[in-house]
Amino acid sequence: MDDMWSTDVWDEVKLFFPNNSNKSQIMVTTRLSNVAAHFGPDAPHEMNFLDEDKSWNLFCEKVFLEAACPPELEEIGKKIAKGCGGLPLALVVIAGLVAKSEKTTEKWEYIAENQEMMSNALKYYL
Repeated sequence: MDDMWSTDVWDEVKLFFPNNSNKSQIMVTTRLSNVAAHFGPDAPHEMNFLDEDKSWNLFCEKVFLEAACPPELEEIGKKIAKGCGGLPLALVVIAGLVAKSEKTTEKWEYIAENQEMMSNALKYYL
């Protein structure tokens, strides 16, 4: 179950899962520590922000698939990736936009200049 915001939702939904001791597991994601704590004594797995190298690698993977980044786009591409603040979802969304744009420094510079506005809009969803 992805992006759970309330323990009340889980308390209602769990009634529909069988308790037949077959060792099945359910994965729940949440951004809220109080919701994560509701699921039991095991420590939740906390995700960390990506560092600059991992951010750049994810960005390139989504923009270029198997190809390499052209050298003339690397500097501006790294600036765009860094602007995502290590957030994987932001990187994937911005990379999706960049992948559909022209692969020119002018277009990428335009995206980088407007990235703050896009990132602020994405914060609502992240």
